[in-house]
Amino acid sequence: MKNDEYQKKYSLLKKEIEKIGFISTGSVFSVSKTCGNPNCRCHKDESARHGPYNIWTRKVRAKTITRTLTDEQAIFCRECIQNMRKLEGILTEMRNISVQFVENYQNTPTAKKK
Repeated sequence: MKNDEYQKKYSLLKKEIEKIGFISTGSVFSVSKTCGNPNCRCHKDESARHGPYNIWTRKVRAKTITRTLTDEQAIFCRECIQNMRKLEGILTEMRNISVQFVENYQNTPTAKKK
């Protein structure tokens, strides 16, 4: 592959990054819970548990952070997590193209010099 082909592929990937919205790490899931009242029917009947609640967990400085989200927040947060995965995939492709470019670098007029 020629230098300008690497640069073209790389530029296309940069344009893909511009299309990505907000990003986030973590995961979102729904849970039903029992309450603190031992006389509540949620302790005896699984179908009577409270919820479902949308839970978002993520790691911050090696600590797990957990938040309860509304349905709308959960939808948005899932989109952000999906955007993050997409971004990571694009960055992996960019890194691979960069490695190939360096390994196959040819000193031509289209190659940038520093």
